[in-house]
Amino acid sequence: MELQPRSFDLYKPGPSASLLGIMLRLLAIGFLAALAPCAWSQTPAIVIEGGKINITLGGFTGSNTQARDILANDLALSGAFKITPPAEAPYTASAVAGADSLTGTVADKSGAVILSQTFRGDARSSVHQFADAIVEKLTNQKGIATTRVAFISAATGHKEVYLMDIDGANLRQLTNDKSISVGPKFSPNGNSIAYTTYKGGYPDIWAIDLASKSRRAIAEFSGTNQSPAYSPDGSRLAVILSKDGNTELYTMPASGGSPTRLTRSRGTESSPTWSPDGSTIAFISDDRGTPQVVTVPASGGAPSRINTFSTYTTEPDWSPDGKKLAYSVRVAGGNQIAITTLATGEQKVLTSSGVNEAPSWTRNSRHLVHVRGGRLYLLDSVTRESIQLKTSIGQASEPSCSR
Repeated sequence: MELQPRSFDLYKPGPSASLLGIMLRLLAIGFLAALAPCAWSQTPAIVIEGGKINITLGGFTGSNTQARDILANDLALSGAFKITPPAEAPYTASAVAGADSLTGTVADKSGAVILSQTFRGDARSSVHQFADAIVEKLTNQKGIATTRVAFISAATGHKEVYLMDIDGANLRQLTNDKSISVGPKFSPNGNSIAYTTYKGGYPDIWAIDLASKSRRAIAEFSGTNQSPAYSPDGSRLAVILSKDGNTELYTMPASGGSPTRLTRSRGTESSPTWSPDGSTIAFISDDRGTPQVVTVPASGGAPSRINTFSTYTTEPDWSPDGKKLAYSVRVAGGNQIAITTLATGEQKVLTSSGVNEAPSWTRNSRHLVHVRGGRLYLLDSVTRESIQLKTSIGQASEPSCSR
């Protein structure tokens, strides 16, 4: 039964309405109220900020004997859930997990199934997909379990590009240039990574196709070619080039081609990041003496400075929801991770111990992966909780999260 908006006219009896008519109208209201749960049978999403939802893990069957532990870790990393005994949990997750698929179910306290879906992929990937589906169903936020992290490590004695799942699994080395690689950035579809390599003796921009493992040169102009960042539609790159003398911000086709210059300053530009709508690029410029966050229209125009309440700001990253900029600021004791809410200008410094650098937003616009002491951490921008990501390799820097 579809409830029409005009049903609310039942609340407005006219001056000539009889007592019987009014009573019939009131009975109708009660009847419609009783039907309402049937008319909207979907379980409403619980939107959380700092709190956590209790959930218990029920039966897990099938050949993937690690599925239960993987899911528990995924839900913990989301920051949205707490694994509890059945008596304390309003929701129960269970699954039949195999080597190449998982059928997952979530039921509420009454036993009503609120999520039931089959996910295809290897033993870990299918569990990550289930975790993200749980997060989205119960919090109305995007999950991050299927996120991959590209980063640089100097563990071999050379700076090379690495890739791993956000839980630290499936670590693999993408380059073996035996040189210096810096600034890896994912394409929007997650299929490619652009980065800067010095393997030819000079900084050039290359791209790696993750499926085929093939690589190709994107920018090899004279001078510096560095800091590639894909536009939201994947068609262009924001890059830093010195082909015309000074290091300036340009955009160019993601497949290579002729660049378009956006800045003309006396300083040095670096670290571009696009707004999610593709209209604006934020970057770092030291045109005023120290590095600061500046924005410029992607189509060209006058630069505008973002006030970060710091005289030394580096490594900005625009949140996927478009509302915030994260960056590293220099404060007493070393660099820390901070964010600015663009609509209000409000700033929050999220870290306080150690030296924290190179923030990269995950797709939920809540968590950031960053570096502290050569290790990768997952930082919750709401609770400020920081968790070291599990990986066997150290000397890490410059993380980039797939969206």
